[in-house]
Amino acid sequence: MKLEEYKSGKYKQGNGYKAFLPSNINYNWGWYDTKLDSLLSEANRQIGELNAYSLLLPNIDLYIKMHVKIEANKSSKIEGTKTTIEEDLSDLQDINPEKKDDWEEVQNYVKATNYGIARINEDFPLCNRLIREIHKILLSGVRGEKKTPGEFRTSQNWIGGTMPSTATYVPPLVEDIADCLKDLELFINNEKIDTPDLIKIAMIHYQFESIHPFLDGNGRMGRLLIPLYLQSKKYLDNPCLYISFYFEKHRDLYYQKLNDVRVNDDIIGWIKFFLEGIIETAKIAKEKFKKVVELTKKVDSQALNLKVKYDNVRKIIDYFYNEPYSSRKKITEALNMPESTVNGVINELKKANIIREATGYSRNQIFIFYEYVEIFLSE
Repeated sequence: MKLEEYKSGKYKQGNGYKAFLPSNINYNWGWYDTKLDSLLSEANRQIGELNAYSLLLPNIDLYIKMHVKIEANKSSKIEGTKTTIEEDLSDLQDINPEKKDDWEEVQNYVKATNYGIARINEDFPLCNRLIREIHKILLSGVRGEKKTPGEFRTSQNWIGGTMPSTATYVPPLVEDIADCLKDLELFINNEKIDTPDLIKIAMIHYQFESIHPFLDGNGRMGRLLIPLYLQSKKYLDNPCLYISFYFEKHRDLYYQKLNDVRVNDDIIGWIKFFLEGIIETAKIAKEKFKKVVELTKKVDSQALNLKVKYDNVRKIIDYFYNEPYSSRKKITEALNMPESTVNGVINELKKANIIREATGYSRNQIFIFYEYVEIFLSE
C-alpha cells in the first residue's frame, strides 16, 4: 500500500458527538515521493554516525542519563509542566512547593523511560502489556494518578473544550479501542513487512496519539514509544536519540502536522516533519557528545594540578557527571568519604572554576557542574 493512498479514518457517532476512528495501519507501506527517500537516507546516515560516535565514548551510560533527563523535561513541558532542567536535576527539597507536582511528573518520566529501556534490553517485546506497565509508572503518585494509570480507558476522553461535543478532537469510542490497539501492536511487531523502521515509528507515534488509549498521559507515552521502538529494533547500540527537544521547540507545528494527518490524510507531511526532527536531533546529540569528550579531557587535565589527592578528586568529579547538581552532604554520603576531604576537594574544584555554587547561600549550598549541564541545555 502506498502512503499517497493513505486514508486517515472516519467519524463514528457517539452520544451527542462524533469520535474519530483511525484506519488500520498494519500494512506494508511504500511511496512514490522522492523527497521522502532523501530524508530517510539522511536520517539513517545521521543515526549511523551518532551510533558510531557513542560507541567510542567512555561512561556512555552517564551521558545517556543526562539525555533522558532532558527528554523528560522537554516531553513533559509540551504537556504544560513548568520546571527548568536545573530544577529537574535538583532534589525535591530544593524545589519551590508550587512546582512539586511538575518535578514529580518529570521524575516519573525518567523512571518510566529507564524501565522501558531495561525491559526492551531483556528482549521483552514492545507490546500493549509493556505500554500499560510504563504508563503506570508515568502516572504513579502524580496528578493523573486517579485516571487509571496502567489501564486503557473505559470511558470517553477528548482534547480541548469542556465536553466531547465542544472538543477540538474526540478519539475513538471505547468500543473501538481494543481493535485499534490490536492493529497497532501487530504493526509494531510485524516482521513480515519491509517498511523502514523510521517510517514505522513515525506512523506508530501518530496512530497512538490518535487512539489516545489512556485517560491521561497519552502525549508523554506516545513520545516515549519513539526511543523504545528504536531500541527494540536495535537501531542504536545505546539509547541516545531523544526527539522531544525538537517537538517542544516546534510545538505548534508538531500538533499541526499530527492534525493534518487526520484532517487531510497527510501522513507524508507528518513523516517528513518527523524525519527532519530525527536528522536535527541526531546532529545535535553528536555535537553534544563531542563537547563532552572535550570537556572531559579539559577537566582531567585540571584535576591533575589541584592541591588535593587526585584519587579523591577523580571520585568526586565522576560523581558530578552522574549528579551535576549536588551538595556536600550528598557527596559525603554517596561516596562514604570524610566531610573534611569532600570540603577540601569542593574548594579546589571551585577555585579551578570546574564547579560553581548555585544558591548564593553560605549554608546548604548546592554545587553545579555547570559546563557539563550547559552542553546538554544547548540546542
